[in-house]
Amino acid sequence: MLRKRRLMLLGGLGLLAAGAPLAQEKPAKALTLGLMPYLSTRTLLATYQPIANALERDLQQPVQVVTAPDFDTFVKRVFDGDYDVTVLAPHYARIAMKDYGYKTLLMHKSPIRSAIVTHRNNPLTSLKDLRNQSISIVERSALVVIGGAVALADEGLKEDIDYRFVETVTHSSALHSALSGKTRAAIISYATLMLASPELQQEAVVFRELAKIPGLFYLAHNRLAETRQAAIKAALLNFEPTAEGKIFFEKTSHGGFREPTREDYDALDRLLPETRRLLGNIAR
Repeated sequence: MLRKRRLMLLGGLGLLAAGAPLAQEKPAKALTLGLMPYLSTRTLLATYQPIANALERDLQQPVQVVTAPDFDTFVKRVFDGDYDVTVLAPHYARIAMKDYGYKTLLMHKSPIRSAIVTHRNNPLTSLKDLRNQSISIVERSALVVIGGAVALADEGLKEDIDYRFVETVTHSSALHSALSGKTRAAIISYATLMLASPELQQEAVVFRELAKIPGLFYLAHNRLAETRQAAIKAALLNFEPTAEGKIFFEKTSHGGFREPTREDYDALDRLLPETRRLLGNIAR
């Protein structure tokens, strides 16, 4: 009788042990992918969903794609470490790398090209046409805006004296402000125009390119193990030659992925004092 009870007890423990992995198994924690809000939320999330899908497939981990209502909030969240992986402008990325524990994964091959855009029915003949006018922008600390201000200064136009910037939430909203007549023109990235609706593209005309800037950076927070960072980088590189990757890079004109160079970092380091000044209390 005692032997029988012992066998029943051992058999029960064996069943519990066999079932333990199932009972203790937890869903994989989602990888957070933070996207800089340079487009409307709907367009931004739809544009980058193929990258999220590729990461999920290769990493065998859920990916949560998130953004923020504006640049300041997004950059603060990056600096606070809210994202595991983030896609952001190169000058913000350089501060995130130097001060906030992010590591470079890759960057886009194509530079960010900033342009000044107006309604097709009210084009500019010269940058001097912007004297005493308003120009819609996404955020004063955005690199395309810094470059735009420099280009306007080269034409003898001084901010808040000869023209004024009007900040909006995204590049898309800056474009819309110019086309609707709320401002005389907009300074936006070419990618914004490429991803705009056909109707807006028909209404818009580019007067001229203002600056070429290193492409968007993909960063990983250093709380992720180096092996995990390497796996994320490999997943991104695997995505590029796929059918979905080719469509993504053609649609966005980002050109693919590449490694940053010493020249990229040196150019960005020269912009850090102005970037920090414009970010104010957001950056250390």
